[in-house]
Parts: sequence; structure tokens; C-alpha cells
Amino acid sequence: MLRNNKGFVLVETIVTAVFVLGFFSFLIANLLPLVGEYEKALDYDSIESKYDAHLIRKMILKDNSCRTRNLITLSTEGYYVFEDTDICLYLDNVNYCRKLLSEDFLDVKKIILTRYNTSDLKRNKDNFERPLEEYIDYLPKYESTVNITQYFYQRRLIIWFNDGRITNIELLMNNDGSITCGGATC
Repeated sequence: MLRNNKGFVLVETIVTAVFVLGFFSFLIANLLPLVGEYEKALDYDSIESKYDAHLIRKMILKDNSCRTRNLITLSTEGYYVFEDTDICLYLDNVNYCRKLLSEDFLDVKKIILTRYNTSDLKRNKDNFERPLEEYIDYLPKYESTVNITQYFYQRRLIIWFNDGRITNIELLMNNDGSITCGGATC
């Protein structure tokens, strides 16, 4: 009778070990993606970065000049990449722009100006550093809707801050016909 108990204890131990191993495997397989999504939420589209992006958008929209409106002529890739404060060269209030984007205030590393629909940008995402590439892959396509077709200028700003945060915000501008750029109304 003692010999039979040893065999039973061994089988019982193996079954319990398999059950515990299966439980932990299931737990890890379902927990790791949640941790990854949490890490993305820390750096992608945080509330603070959305407010900072709104300040940049507000600055660009306030500058209703021809140089700003000429940013509509995007490169063949469908986007412009501005390092640090390079976008300020296209705005009338250059000093304010440089101060806002400087490391003392928003600390912007890079700004990408792209079409509202991000399909072209997604096709060229390999041209960017890994954090931007991952963020661009994370973005939806933002298909144009009826609500934005009323806007003359339909763009999207993707802003990468030096602290690692990345966000995007739409940049929509009406064509009121009051500004003429090069003899034609913008």
C-alpha cells in the first residue's frame, strides 16, 4: 500500500506543476500586452502633450500669412520635418516661436507637418527614428470626413518632445479669401 501512494504523489505533483505552469503562462501572455499599452500611453498623446501641441497649433493658426499658407505645398513624400525651431522660419513672429519651442518652455525635438490623412506618412515611416516610426505605425489613417472638407488647409502636426512624449494634432484653416499670395487668393 505504501508503494502505491508514492506513485500517486508523483502523478499529483506533476499535474499540479503543469496546472501552475499553465496558469502563469496564461497570466504572462495576457499581462505583457497590457504593460506595453500602458507604456505607450505614458509617451503617446498624453494630456500634457496635447495641451503643448495645442499651443503650437494656436501659434501657427494665429500667423495668417502667406508663408504659413505656403506650407500647404508639401514635398513629394507628403510631409515636412522640422528640427527644433526650424518651423519658426515660416512664421511672422519668429522670436515668439523660438521661445515657445525652446528647451525653456515646450522643449520640442522635432515637428512633422503632414497631410490630414496619414497614409503617405505611414508608407514612408522607415525614414524616421525608431520612436517616431513606432508612433506613426500607432496612428490611424485619419480618413477625411465631411466635417473637415470645409477647410482649405487640412494638415496634421506630429510633435516629438525631447522628454520622449509624442503627440499629434490637426491643423485646419479656413480660406476666407482675404489673403493673396503671389497674386492668387490662398
